[in-house]
Amino acid sequence: MRSDGMRRDVVTQIIVEYPSGCENFATRLEAERFINANLEEEEPVAVWVEEVNGKKKYDLHFAEENGEIHIVD
Repeated sequence: MRSDGMRRDVVTQIIVEYPSGCENFATRLEAERFINANLEEEEPVAVWVEEVNGKKKYDLHFAEENGEIHIVD
């Protein structure tokens, strides 16, 4: 058993929805890098945190700063 208090039985992912479908990422930073690298092709419409079993946990939001999109609570 882990002694650091971290639970490993609930793993989450970041889901970014585009008009053409969804992409999933392990971290917000990974999602932001993908979003900003592909802004000329397609802009995201929604973002949320989801457990790997598909249960949606909560919505996140986009914030634009200096021409880049960031994911915020």
